[in-house]
Amino acid sequence: MKNRRSTRYCLPLACLLALTACAPGGDAAEPAPVSVPPPVEQTNTELHIFYTDADAIQTSTLDAAVTQYNQRHPDNPVTAEKIFTDGSDTVRDEQTRRMLAEVMAGEGPDLIFFVDDSMDVEKMARRGVFADLEPYFAADGFDWSGYNQAVMDGGVWDGQRLVIPLEYKMPILYTTQTALDETGFSVENCATFDGFLTEAEKLQNTPGQTRSLYRTFLAFKDFAQYAAIPYADYARQRADLSYPELERGLTVYQNVTDLYYDSDAVNGAGGIRDGLALWCCPVFPPEGPLIAAGLINTFDEPVMMPIRDREGGIQAKITFSVAARNSSPNLQNAYEFIKFLLSEEFQLDTLMWRYQDLSVLDATNAEYFRFNTTDRNTALIRPDNSPGFQDVEPRQEDFDTLMQYADEISGTFYPVEQTQFVEMMQDCLDGEAAYDEAAKTAEAQLTIYLSE
Repeated sequence: MKNRRSTRYCLPLACLLALTACAPGGDAAEPAPVSVPPPVEQTNTELHIFYTDADAIQTSTLDAAVTQYNQRHPDNPVTAEKIFTDGSDTVRDEQTRRMLAEVMAGEGPDLIFFVDDSMDVEKMARRGVFADLEPYFAADGFDWSGYNQAVMDGGVWDGQRLVIPLEYKMPILYTTQTALDETGFSVENCATFDGFLTEAEKLQNTPGQTRSLYRTFLAFKDFAQYAAIPYADYARQRADLSYPELERGLTVYQNVTDLYYDSDAVNGAGGIRDGLALWCCPVFPPEGPLIAAGLINTFDEPVMMPIRDREGGIQAKITFSVAARNSSPNLQNAYEFIKFLLSEEFQLDTLMWRYQDLSVLDATNAEYFRFNTTDRNTALIRPDNSPGFQDVEPRQEDFDTLMQYADEISGTFYPVEQTQFVEMMQDCLDGEAAYDEAAKTAEAQLTIYLSE
């Protein structure tokens, strides 16, 4: 089957970002430092933010944040430019390009919110578009102890806190010991990405094997980033697709059968139970211990495993973040609003919208799990679910295991369609080009994109 998605704003956004790019100079092998212009004169008389309705969950969160913040700060309210797109990617992208053009010209919103791959966050950070907010956090004595530090550090370049992550994902898989025993798949051998690939290849090459490695299309799509393969080098503005793990990983991805597009928690657990799949990988990580492991508990003992990177660490995808425009005269106000977004009070007030990703605040994740196992008024699963599950049994120990893996996060990345390896290799996946040919073309295109 063809899993093709349209590339949304590749050339126009690349040209826009090129307006602030510096000409490469010196030794191309040396990483370019991230340089941020000094702040402009500060007045802090207002705060203007920009977001669209493209993601209903994040939109609801920001709507609530603006309302609550303005109730607390009636003399210095936030002005929100909320773009209604009617579900149109074209409208969303056009409005985003307009906003970015204003930002590049030193105008536009004070705060910019990023949802998934809506903008190339790292490219913009390296172009000096964002303000360094570290002095504001430091002056305020902000307490970082309750936040996932590895994820928060994903917004820091050369000691400058240019982006503030708000939510993230990590690649945690769920299965049963029975399924592992049936397939001979060894969790112990998956201490690195290479070990995982070896076990996946063995499973896929076993004659008569009835279990698919995964159940969903989305489970392995970001494998190159989760493996921390440095094929897209922003610092040196070059690409290198010669890593053998890329071809091996793409082959594993290509050989996954019976792909689906649902959230993979309920149906994923059913697929494992019924011998159709080995692993499930919920699209929404908070559902992992609640629903995936919770359903597995009704018929077997769950086993959880992260996809580790080449060094044995765990990479997190930052899915929701915010940055301040470097030419904003309202950076103190920007900091105050970000601090409000990060506060436990606000996050717990908006707990009903926290099911999509993990919060950078550990207490929020813990309360979300506790609420859904103690106070929730509605069922975790629909009574008419396809696999026919009647009950769900979430356990505290499964949630604790998830958060232990969160403590092992060793790096982060920001998703962007233009640098997503699987997207770039679509011609190979569609059978229209051999791997080497598709990789050569993709490498050339990616190098141009990184250097613009």
